[in-house]
Amino acid sequence: MIDLSAEERARRSLGRLMFIARWIMVPVYLGLLGALALVAVKFVQRLVEVVPTLLQQESTETIISALSLVDLSLVGNLIVIIIFAGWQNFVGRFQSTSPGEQPDPFSSLGFGAIKLRLMASIVVIAAILMLETFVHFDETQKGTAIWQLVMLLGFAATGVLLAAMDRIGGDH
Repeated sequence: MIDLSAEERARRSLGRLMFIARWIMVPVYLGLLGALALVAVKFVQRLVEVVPTLLQQESTETIISALSLVDLSLVGNLIVIIIFAGWQNFVGRFQSTSPGEQPDPFSSLGFGAIKLRLMASIVVIAAILMLETFVHFDETQKGTAIWQLVMLLGFAATGVLLAAMDRIGGDH
């Protein structure tokens, strides 16, 4: 029998503890599932509000209504990406009893690709909000519009920089 030193036993125990600690993230992912349900409820609520007034709306209001539904959809997709990628990368692989039973959408994607998808979703959400601001520009405070534009440009620049860093780092 191999006699392990106290330092080696401590290192192995700490390694096991760190590996088990990833399960601390489970409540976070369950909370994100709750947030996804809330977004779905808001989507249905917005759809129910829009449908009865659709024929009386002007075209710009119809576009804004459609974009608000797209916005909620993008937020939902963003939550799903975070849940799947985080669970897949940090907690554990999805276990399937038979091939094709469960989707494995992120098994072939690296962290860099997921990061860029998240950033792209955030930029599109910000762009939709900016478009809504400009449609209602007369009702919007100019300072609010400027800050929204600055944030949109900041998100876009961050996305470009993240893509450039991945390219420079060799993660294509």
